Amino acid sequence: MSSFGEEIRRLEESFFVGRKMELIIFRNFVCNKENNERILNISGTGGIGKSSLLDQFRRICDQEGIPFFLLDCLDFTKTPQGFALRLLAMLNTEVLEEWSEGKLLEEATRQLNNRAQTGRLVFVIDTYEEMNELDDWLRHSFLVELSIDIMIVLSGRFPLKGGWVLSPAWRRFIKFMPLSPFDYETCKQYTSIFGDYNDSFVRKSYFITKGHPLTLSLFMGLNELEGLKGEQEPEFLMWSETFKEIAGQWLREIPDSTLMELLEAVTMVRVFNHEILENILGKEISNEEFENLIHLSFVRKSERGWYLHQVLRKALYQDFRLKKPHIYNQLWHRSVKYHYGLFSSRHHSIEERNLFLLDFIYIVGDPGFRAMFYDDAIDQTYYIETVNQENLHEAEQYFKDILSNHQDYIQEMYDPVTNERHIYNIPKAVNEKWFTSVKLSEVIRLGSEVVRLLKNEKHEAVGIFVYIPIHRGSLQFLQQNPITQSYFRTLSKQERDKLNVPPESPAGWFQYMIDFSKDGSSAARFMFFQTYLSYYLKGGIMVYTAPMKYNQEAVKGVGYVEIPGTTHFGFGLQFPAPVFVLDFREDKEMKKFVENLYQSTEDNNETSSLDAILSGLTPREREIALLTRTCSSNLEIAQKIYLSEITVKKNLSRIYEKLEVKGKTELVKKLMS
Repeated sequence: MSSFGEEIRRLEESFFVGRKMELIIFRNFVCNKENNERILNISGTGGIGKSSLLDQFRRICDQEGIPFFLLDCLDFTKTPQGFALRLLAMLNTEVLEEWSEGKLLEEATRQLNNRAQTGRLVFVIDTYEEMNELDDWLRHSFLVELSIDIMIVLSGRFPLKGGWVLSPAWRRFIKFMPLSPFDYETCKQYTSIFGDYNDSFVRKSYFITKGHPLTLSLFMGLNELEGLKGEQEPEFLMWSETFKEIAGQWLREIPDSTLMELLEAVTMVRVFNHEILENILGKEISNEEFENLIHLSFVRKSERGWYLHQVLRKALYQDFRLKKPHIYNQLWHRSVKYHYGLFSSRHHSIEERNLFLLDFIYIVGDPGFRAMFYDDAIDQTYYIETVNQENLHEAEQYFKDILSNHQDYIQEMYDPVTNERHIYNIPKAVNEKWFTSVKLSEVIRLGSEVVRLLKNEKHEAVGIFVYIPIHRGSLQFLQQNPITQSYFRTLSKQERDKLNVPPESPAGWFQYMIDFSKDGSSAARFMFFQTYLSYYLKGGIMVYTAPMKYNQEAVKGVGYVEIPGTTHFGFGLQFPAPVFVLDFREDKEMKKFVENLYQSTEDNNETSSLDAILSGLTPREREIALLTRTCSSNLEIAQKIYLSEITVKKNLSRIYEKLEVKGKTELVKKLMS
């Protein structure tokens, strides 16, 4: 008689189709001792089936008696300490509070190697595209210490690149496994699991979904809901942007209103559990309702809870926010309040605190942050590549390309919650100073990750940022560079001594440059911001300077403080630039930082009442009306949104008439009430 667990495993395997060659390759990878490859690199777009394939790999290892350990990058902060703590927890190893980062890594390495003494072991790192911050460190510092009997699987959206393939030695150890969409026969096999569909329907399902596994899964699920069984051609077969449309239609057609409500709430957060959902929705959720949610095929389990497949979450989030804005705002405010309380009230480790911080920022942001976090582009994906001697020519070419552009850089960004427009404007003269005041070949010697490129799926460099570490080896450069010098020259000897630290433990970072002028998409900005946050988690002091008001207001909005007496003219006499500092040396728990973010959400409580007042205005009139609260004159409003002063005046006349006020003073009073 088979056990219940065996029956579950049998059913799970019955829903897995295709990937026969991949399964053969993996079995050979772990069982053939004459095989020289030690790293298996699985890659493919979101929803292509990487996680399902890893589940099958685990079953193969269970059959062969090979230990299988999986580390998901969503479960830890992207620091060596965060990596080591998660790995030790996975290995059920007790961690002492006084252990340093070095001790944690030493113990994690020892534990893994000990388990490989009796035979092979498989160590998987999933969602590897999230490891941008640790990619070089993993290769140079961690993997080199592991036993040769530990088989490494790195699974993510992109194939390994950079140092992995530039080095002949590393390249020799890697087996690449790119995943492609299902072919027609595999689609036919998958549809047969759901019932007896005719050949015409199978051909149409393959044509519409292009064999993309997650899209095919939703497509079949929607057909089950509608009871079509291939007998008729549903309207959505003619839709463009197939995945986005099918996901939205699936959400709208789902018959269980409670399940739909839970799904909408889940789109608000990175990771969820039963308690989080009850707090967001403000009511009790039964165990049965929660079980129905987490057993959906696109909900994945992690050590911290559950999460929606990222590709689907974006589609459902957009549908929810646009179709139900009032409910969206209500759930958003509850989610903010809950996560703020979570961060503020609990006693937890540094790693837990950092994870709570990332969760909180993911939800909160301020208008500028939200413009970076919430993008509509499901298929746009990017990765970060550290610049070293091998790829220095790419960064230098990027500099040349920007300097060859003789126009100001202007980018419009919109807050997806309030729809408020933000203008990001860098004058050409300012860009020239930024790009000509550093020599890349010199600054990359100041640290291991000083210059980094943002690359798209075509591996083209579309953005760059330069963060200069502050330590004894970089102080001379920082005191002499025209952009960075004003802050460091104003420091007392005692303050400079605090920065005179070893290069391996910087006192902080000077945020010299972030440039995304080759690709201003929200998805690209999101990747920059993720990397930006990683520096927060390292602690220390963050120094920033720019002459543009937009940048200055953005950094002040998250806790940066302007330092008196540091305004300089490194960008030119027309562009005075103050210096701003965010000092985590005195706020190691990041409480002030989180408090500032939370207070910014309180301002958003005005949104619903303002919507009621401004509902009769056009988008342009609404924009001008809101600006009257902060701008002292029509000219200032005109300059802010690139209109003539007379156009602003005409719009204001219409606003006064529609809102039944006598003038600007009365308008501002009505908006502020």
